Amino acid sequence: MMNSSIYMAQIAVPIGGAALTLLVGAIKPRLRPAFAFLVGAATACLTIITLAGAGSPGRFVIPWQGVLNEFSLSPDGLSAYIAAAAGVLGCLILLYSARYMEHEEGLTRYYALVLLFIGAMIGLVTTDNLLVMYFFWETVGLCSYSLIGFNYDNPDAAKAGLKAFITTKIGDVGLLTGIMTLYVSTGTFNIFEIIDAAAGGAIPAPALSLAGFGFLMGAAGKSAQVPLHVWLPDAMEAPTSVSALIHAATMVNAGVYAIARTYPLFSEVAGWTTAVTWVGAITALLAACMALYARDLKRMLAYSTVSQLGYMMFGIGVGGLLASQFHLLSHAIFKALLFLCAGAVIHEVHTRNMDEMGGLGRKMPVIRTCYLIGVLALAGVPIFNGFWSKDMLFASALHSGNIVPLVFAVATAVLTVIYSLRSYFRVFTGELSAAGEKAHQSPPSMLLPLVLLAVGAVTSWLIIGIYSATLHQTGLIGEAISVGHLIHETVQSTALLLSLLALFLGGAVVFSTRKAKTAAAPSGLALWAGKGFGFDQFYLALLNGAYQVAGAVISTYDSISNWVGKAAIFLTVGFGKTLRNQNIGDLNKNLLWLVSGIVIIIAIVCVKRG
Repeated sequence: MMNSSIYMAQIAVPIGGAALTLLVGAIKPRLRPAFAFLVGAATACLTIITLAGAGSPGRFVIPWQGVLNEFSLSPDGLSAYIAAAAGVLGCLILLYSARYMEHEEGLTRYYALVLLFIGAMIGLVTTDNLLVMYFFWETVGLCSYSLIGFNYDNPDAAKAGLKAFITTKIGDVGLLTGIMTLYVSTGTFNIFEIIDAAAGGAIPAPALSLAGFGFLMGAAGKSAQVPLHVWLPDAMEAPTSVSALIHAATMVNAGVYAIARTYPLFSEVAGWTTAVTWVGAITALLAACMALYARDLKRMLAYSTVSQLGYMMFGIGVGGLLASQFHLLSHAIFKALLFLCAGAVIHEVHTRNMDEMGGLGRKMPVIRTCYLIGVLALAGVPIFNGFWSKDMLFASALHSGNIVPLVFAVATAVLTVIYSLRSYFRVFTGELSAAGEKAHQSPPSMLLPLVLLAVGAVTSWLIIGIYSATLHQTGLIGEAISVGHLIHETVQSTALLLSLLALFLGGAVVFSTRKAKTAAAPSGLALWAGKGFGFDQFYLALLNGAYQVAGAVISTYDSISNWVGKAAIFLTVGFGKTLRNQNIGDLNKNLLWLVSGIVIIIAIVCVKRG
């Protein structure tokens, strides 16, 4: 068992570092990047160290006065690897930011928020107390809102931050409802005690069902699942380093983690796994269609993130907990790689429109190679990490008999191959664009994180034996698998044929249309997908309708209030005349009328002010 202080330190170091960054920024602004990176590096080391005890970590408890009673951590195999992803990727993003963000204003705020973001994410996944988890959950949301709107003088960034905040809050209401329902039913916030109580039949079925779908609603908001996915593409107004942090290391993984963590609790709830499966499958396919027609490089990657998160939810729904969480780790690596490569490109050409790029491979050969590795991992090409985890997802669906959702997943894989390869060819091959004339290779501090992530995209699947063993030791999966077993099962599985079919179909479309001299006129589906299938327009119409209804209600209320007020004044005057006529010198009667008048006046004031 690891020293319990290490578990606490991996949360305290980045959060404490965030507070100290404010001090460093006030005293010596030049030291902010170096200080933040050192804090990030220390956090990364701590999260890696804790992996050694992930199989049987025990429980670390701090007595607490008040509602919580205690602050407790139980970092097992599921949470420890996500915490390590947040720590390590966060450290690389901080290193990348040193040059990428050097000319931006408000860097003290930036580095403090990034460190707080990392610490909150680690706290979210390592605590076993649902109320503490919710506190970190909201802290993550606050950091994302602040970082998405980091350039608050840009109206689009400010709107995107507000949109993310409001949309995720809708899901947060569901999560809090689920947490409080479980607490009322069991008298504890400890997730493992709640799971034991449910297994013993101590939680009524309606309460368990309400909690289960409340958690799903919360996860849909944080992990951008349909219909609460609309905030994530607009979050691209944030600096690209922030985009990598949100899409790979922190926030979007929180919802998937919450569903995986509570899978033993809700898997027997009627319709819950079916709902998780279909939410994931529909999200994956719709987002892939949106990515196919996106011209903005970062927006395309954002839709890709939504699609891959849908894969993870789909995997949990079909019972592939190991496949889903392994894909989460794979995605964290190759999506961080793709976003940071995109940031390096945008930093040089000053545009996000892929139609204005082209030929940049000659100017940026290292970034070209790294981006290609990320694309091959995203597309699921054999050997790269995305291939193995995606194949495991397909195998899990086949094993559980979820054929129709599997068709959605395979169709998504085809589209993923098309849009990912197209982005590579549009950005790095062909004639050098005017925007790329002055482009040059990025500095070493930006290239080093890319190279390390590229190596990870090729080799990270080799940890499957250690990773599955920790999940098995903590009771989350039935049995561990070795690298050899993974290769053997993959080669002999029907899922491999589906993966190769998706690669063949997607590749055939890309290479058959790549040299087309004129682009085909966009179809109705393309135009619809390019507009996000109308989700934003629907929500705007819904909000406008609600605003008009609320306005009508308020207007009606004001009208009624005015008439009531006038009638009350008329009656008061009448009562005054009556009082005058009744003032015969009887103290008791006069007091009765006086009190009655005061009550009427108070009522009038309340009606008018209400």
